[in-house]
This record gives sequence, C-alpha cells and structure tokens, in this order.
Amino acid sequence: MVRPTEPRRPSERTAAERRRVSGVYILKETMIVRITIRTAVTALAAVAALSLSACGDDSSDDNADGGDSTTTSEPTEEDTPAEEDTPAEEDTPAEEESDAPEGETQDVFDVGLGDCISNFNAEEQVSELTVIPCEEEHDQEVFAVFEVPDGDFPGSEAFQSQVETDCIGSFETFVGMPYNESVLEIQWLEPTEESWAQGDRELVCTVLDPSGPVTGTLEGANR
Repeated sequence: MVRPTEPRRPSERTAAERRRVSGVYILKETMIVRITIRTAVTALAAVAALSLSACGDDSSDDNADGGDSTTTSEPTEEDTPAEEDTPAEEDTPAEEESDAPEGETQDVFDVGLGDCISNFNAEEQVSELTVIPCEEEHDQEVFAVFEVPDGDFPGSEAFQSQVETDCIGSFETFVGMPYNESVLEIQWLEPTEESWAQGDRELVCTVLDPSGPVTGTLEGANR
C-alpha cells in the first residue's frame, strides 16, 4: 500500500503543484440582461452604418451623373495633406504605461483574505498574482476563502457548486446586497489536481467591477 505524500510547503512544490485554476461565475440574470442590451446596441449601430453607407453611395452616383470632374478633383488634393499625419504619432506617449498599478508579485498560495490583486485570466492555471494595496487602484479583492472537504479530487463542477453556495452567500454579507442585484462580479481560484494531491483545499473568492479598476475596498459598496 502506497502512503500519500506529506503536503509540501509552497517553496517545496513543483511548478505543476504551485498552481491553481481560476474561474468566473457568469450564471447571473443581470449579466444576461446586460449582454442582451449590448447585442441590441451593436445591431442598431450596424443598421445606422448601413444607412450612412447607402447615403454615401447615392451622393457618389449624383457626382458621377453630373460629370464635374474638375470640381471633384480639386478638393481631394486639399483634403489629404501630408502634414495631418504627423500629430497621430504624438498621440501615443510612453508615459501612459506608468499609470498601471504597481504591486508585489506573490505566490498564489500566499494570497489571502483582504488582499487586493490585479486581474488574472479565467479558466487558466495561476501560479503567481500581483498584490496591490487596496487604497491604490486595483482589479480584484479577495473577500472570502473556504475549505473544500477532504477526499478524492472533486473536479471543477463540484468546485463551482461550492462557489454558488459559499462565495455567493458571502457576497451579500461583504458587498451589502444580493449577488443577482449587484453590478459586481465574482471570480475564484480552485485547486488543480496536482495541488490537491499536495493538500491544497482552498477556494479563494474575489470580487471585481467589470467596468474597470477600483480604488479602495468593495466591502459595503452596496452596488
């Protein structure tokens, strides 16, 4: 009989064992409504673009019927001066890069309750996170951490079920309103099969504003 290995400290784990998988909770009625609105706006914009292009085609046909080639050729030379191309290069200053929030890169297992972090890719394995002081501009905040019951590796579906119970339940207490009524979203970190074998049992729940970075904690934001 093979004995299970002792859980290793983060510094002793292999690269595969030092990762967690992330996910985004998207089963929200308010999010579905927002997606529908965006789709409708996009469709209206497409119709408007088609109507404008149709008007442009009519005007070009009128010019062709008139046959005034001299009047159309003169303004085209003045409407495309080479000097207007130079300001475009000045609109992309390198100084904009300094506005990005700076923080400290930490092992994913060292990030805990109350930490504010930069975004991480959903549904990808994460080994490190950038931790930023919450009073500075950041993307997400860890608002709850839960232990997964011991046993065989549960898999993503079981993790999401616990997220729906524990993370969603704690969301209202932390933010101040039910998740389905809030504009904020939830993301989480869950164990990989490799990290589970080394004793990783944590679900780390984070809250974020999909409209962009925030400054300060979202605790009691009530939105």
